[in-house]
Amino acid sequence: MADSLTDVFAGRLSTVLTWSRVDTQEVGSITDKKTLSASYTLADGSGAGAADITWADTRTIPANSVDVLDLLALTQTEFGVSVPCTIRQLRVVKVANNETTSGKVVLVGADETSPASVYAFAVGPGSEMLAINNTDSWVVTSSNNTLRIANPSSSSANYSIVLIGTATAAS
Repeated sequence: MADSLTDVFAGRLSTVLTWSRVDTQEVGSITDKKTLSASYTLADGSGAGAADITWADTRTIPANSVDVLDLLALTQTEFGVSVPCTIRQLRVVKVANNETTSGKVVLVGADETSPASVYAFAVGPGSEMLAINNTDSWVVTSSNNTLRIANPSSSSANYSIVLIGTATAAS
């Protein structure tokens, strides 16, 4: 585990969506042009808008399988050492489907008994989903500590995941 005297977390997440649509009429045209953006600063700590831990991985799910991630018992290699990673408040979830074959989805938030029928997000090939709960966080406890990513296809699927949160339980 990191030395708390020298471990300082700082993060910033920005999203930008820009579009332009021109509808040409018989006389002139109408343009719908917008930019929606948001920026989230994650300070070091465990309160609102704060984080102190990240976990990232690129993973392969076998055909017709579910990858079960226990947020209270993750491990990752940092600075060449395998370290435990316990997330008790989750603020950011990003899942990117690294596949390129049409129709090859990964299902985020899948139910273990019926993953192809019950899930939160279907992420298509070459796509990603990003969820942010910057103020309140998703509280992780021993009764809701699992994140399931399913692969309903008949061949393996690769995805990348980033989780950002705190190791401190919500008060």
